[in-house]
Amino acid sequence: MKTITSRITTALLASVLAAGMLSGCTGNGSSSVSTPESSSESTAENSTKEISEKSDSQDLYFTRQEKRNSPEWVTKLEAAKDCKQLIVVAGVDKTTAYITMHEKNSDGEWEQIIATPGFIGLDGLGDANINDCYTPVGTFTIDKAFGLADDPGCQMKYTKVDDDYYWSGDARKGMHFNELVNIKDVPGLDTENCEHISDFDYAYQYVLNMGYNSECKEKKGFAFFLHSFRVNRTYTGGCVGVPESIMKFIMQHVKDGCKITIDSLENFGGDLDA
Repeated sequence: MKTITSRITTALLASVLAAGMLSGCTGNGSSSVSTPESSSESTAENSTKEISEKSDSQDLYFTRQEKRNSPEWVTKLEAAKDCKQLIVVAGVDKTTAYITMHEKNSDGEWEQIIATPGFIGLDGLGDANINDCYTPVGTFTIDKAFGLADDPGCQMKYTKVDDDYYWSGDARKGMHFNELVNIKDVPGLDTENCEHISDFDYAYQYVLNMGYNSECKEKKGFAFFLHSFRVNRTYTGGCVGVPESIMKFIMQHVKDGCKITIDSLENFGGDLDA
């Protein structure tokens, strides 16, 4: 039997997906909504207009969340002691998590600026490595912002990538293991053991490297990102996935030195109702 927390997060995630699919039905301010043949043309037009207006992304709750005081359990985290921005990934089920972003205001008080359900690795949280799909547990410093999309207004240095870019999984000397590389700069790269960024066209529109395995040890794995989740997957390969609108918001607000801390909600001592 699922816990109450798991059911809450699942319901939240369903709402986010439903909202995202609704907004995805529109194009250039219109919606291709079918109406019964017995309906008049004007009724169909009115229905289309009404749904189009409701599906405007600016009207979706999760894109207009207000700043609020961060929950006490977040402010007490060890990771919150030495940074000004913090992303908290709190696992609530094997492949689902509650993800929040916090920053200190001018008075030095923590404020929560965004919250969302999301996905973690297929194998859950654990000891991330080259062979399994665990999302790493621990606290890391986000160190790279990139994506296939144009710079959304990122406050970190942003790299717009194209078909020439890979995240290196080639552990040979000089092949920049666990780093973003351009094949033109590393022509000898073993691309079979790398992630070709453009192959993940939806998930990698906006990407933040979580900073895991910054020492670049092969057995610890590579390419652990925070990125948009894929709509046909309820898990990741070890990354953290959130809705694209949330990811864009994070990209626009993240600054150098932002930490990301990952563990179960239980281990964090967290409470979604706090």
